[in-house]
Amino acid sequence: MTWRTDLIALHALSDFVIFLSYFIIPTALLYLYYKRSDLVQSRIILLFSAFILACGLTHLVGLITLWNPVYGFEGVVKAGTAVVSGLTAVASWMLMPAALKLPSAQTLRLKNDALGLSIAEQRRANAELETIKAELEIRIQERTRELQSKAEALERMNASLSDYAHFASHDLQEPLRKIVSFSELAIEQDTTGDAEQRLYLEKINESARRARTLVRNILHHAEIDQHTVDIQDLSLRAETEATLENLELAINDRQGRIDTDIPDIMVRADPSLVAQVLQNIIGNAIKYTPADRVPEIAITTARTDQGVDYIIKDNGMGFDPTLKDRIFQPFMRLHSNASVDGTGMGLAIVVKALGHLGWSISVDTVETQGTQFTISIPEDQIVSADASGE
Repeated sequence: MTWRTDLIALHALSDFVIFLSYFIIPTALLYLYYKRSDLVQSRIILLFSAFILACGLTHLVGLITLWNPVYGFEGVVKAGTAVVSGLTAVASWMLMPAALKLPSAQTLRLKNDALGLSIAEQRRANAELETIKAELEIRIQERTRELQSKAEALERMNASLSDYAHFASHDLQEPLRKIVSFSELAIEQDTTGDAEQRLYLEKINESARRARTLVRNILHHAEIDQHTVDIQDLSLRAETEATLENLELAINDRQGRIDTDIPDIMVRADPSLVAQVLQNIIGNAIKYTPADRVPEIAITTARTDQGVDYIIKDNGMGFDPTLKDRIFQPFMRLHSNASVDGTGMGLAIVVKALGHLGWSISVDTVETQGTQFTISIPEDQIVSADASGE
């Protein structure tokens, strides 16, 4: 072959191009691994790169042996290349199961198409949800406006009813007063001695008095809506004492026993509303005690996490506990057959007054044994309390 320079040039050029290519290929593989290490394991890249470089070295040594026969070195290089080639061949087959599991381009295309359809469907669903959300918001706004309109109409109606009750009650007082006065005058001046006629006059007088009391209570109930709340610092002890003083005649008439244990607690409230509340509840405790029983009323307070509870407990008639929710309704009398004069408006006045005060009330009762009313005063209305009230 040395006699033909064209053969030497052909072998030399071929070996050099092959060696250069074998050098460039592992360089590209290593760069790919550097940029995308997630595609394949590092040992596989290194093994294939070593194999390709070893193959390239054999061609480089072949190129050298064209002029310098270093056959021993060439044998060592080939032996190393053989080892690396064998390892690479084994690794190739070990890699085959994982490679076979890789999806084909068609499979990936189908999955991409399915994913695109799923995304499009999700977008359509989201668009429908947005449309439904917008419709719901419109409906909610319409419903809110409708409820506001009804609430305003109801408020106007309640105001009109309150005004009507106020003026009607006010106008009824004068004729009722005249009926009471003239019936009393007729009774006093009756000289006929007719017992039946006198009974009729007494019935007229009694009914007129009850009607006048009912009208006054309705008027008080209506006036609360028009009441301008006047918040002041009040002593619960002083308000209780003032109420008991106003009810002194009724208490003495029944020989009632009133036990009070009210610490010096100051609250911010309207004095007239507080007076109406205490007057009605304590007055009812006296009124609704059976005639054969001495009224015993205990008035105490208790500190709670929410504020102060004002408690009024009596030994009166009580009532069926299942009617607790009805007792505060206007004109509700639970003892209609009892010999007790009442209109059923007292506790309705109490509830309305407490609503303006921002207080609440609850009731516990045992029929024929007594009733306990608990008025809850919120903490933000407590000005101060002495040690016994803590």
